Amino acid sequence: MLNYQKLLEPGEKKEILPLKAYEYGIKVMHLLPRDLNITYLQETFNEWIRSEPWQLPSGIMLGSVKPSIGLDDDQPKAYWKSFPDKPSFYRQLIYDSHPSLRKNKQKETELAIKILSNEKIAAVLNELRRAIAAELWKKESISGKLSYYLTTNPIANLLPNMGGSYNLANSYPRLRTEPTIDNIGSIQPLLEMMFIKTDRISLAFSEKDFTVSENIAILHDIKELFSPRGNSRALPTAHPVLIPHPYQGKNSPPRPMRWELNEDFDYERVAVLQKNLTPFSKDPKKHKGEIKWDQGRLGAGTRNEASPDTIMARRARMPIETGRSHTAARLFEMISLLKPASNASIEEHKLFKRRIQAIAYGIFAYWNAPNEYGGYPKSLTPIHTYHEVMDPAEDYAPGIYSQPFSYEDLKDYLQKSSSHGYARL
Repeated sequence: MLNYQKLLEPGEKKEILPLKAYEYGIKVMHLLPRDLNITYLQETFNEWIRSEPWQLPSGIMLGSVKPSIGLDDDQPKAYWKSFPDKPSFYRQLIYDSHPSLRKNKQKETELAIKILSNEKIAAVLNELRRAIAAELWKKESISGKLSYYLTTNPIANLLPNMGGSYNLANSYPRLRTEPTIDNIGSIQPLLEMMFIKTDRISLAFSEKDFTVSENIAILHDIKELFSPRGNSRALPTAHPVLIPHPYQGKNSPPRPMRWELNEDFDYERVAVLQKNLTPFSKDPKKHKGEIKWDQGRLGAGTRNEASPDTIMARRARMPIETGRSHTAARLFEMISLLKPASNASIEEHKLFKRRIQAIAYGIFAYWNAPNEYGGYPKSLTPIHTYHEVMDPAEDYAPGIYSQPFSYEDLKDYLQKSSSHGYARL
């Protein structure tokens, strides 16, 4: 946790902060004792302060580097909190420590584990991965294709694959032969190192079937390669920009929406505000570059207490951490390259919805499942929760998050795919 020391008065020790949060909840927020568990407050605070990222150049922060070099992720989960004032700290600590929310966090972990082993989702993602690869290659530039051939020749293929951030999370498929007693001295592992391409483009085309986690990692890193600078792509590449900013492509929804309660206490979709919490202009397509919309956060891991996204999710005791997921929206934008025309068949539209649904459930599960089940190494960066993924997913495929602030849509999907098999895609 960053900057918690600034919340302390001279001479105070950090252990006083959970106690002050408890007092704030009683006196200012007028909460009942059942909503304030001092043990949970202390446990949550201790989890926050164990998370200390490395400060890299250009303001980039990163947790443990162990996953990137193939070691087990045994470092604390990344939180990276930094609060502008004491009330913001107290409110978020109280919210994250509520007994109901802690139960929902555990529920999200359990659901994420089920998703990563779901054969139907894996099958949809395998088909989607190949379809995306074909679509991007069809529009690839000559320089991009040349770059691909140069960097995947047998000599270059012996070098470590440094492309793609989720490759650095050690989430790519293991395609090369592991050394065993039987193959010691064999030339086969060397030949495989030279000729089996394990870069993200080659993996995207692969006819091999990968797991949910592996598909998500490959699709995520393919998205980085073809996105605009500053939108996933940190360094220049020879590849063209084929994936637009979220909500700004020709197949995009016109603007992000969120859930709000109307006067009849029913949930309805209303427009998300801009980053400064002002309304969007009438024609956001006229903006140059990326439109900064409200993600409900102040920074990585710190919620914005004034954001309507934060307020609504808290009312429902829904886990929220790093804000409405921009990464997920970028993935949905990539899938939208395959969006059928409005006059396409019903089956084509159903296929698109299945693809958005699979990528949404997959990226949520990848972020929230434990590393031993194939999940993202939690020490690297803060992650997004179920609601933070599904809220933008509803924009790209209306109806997949029809029961907001609950897990009923996902539970129903998992139950049906388990009881009816996964062959009917």
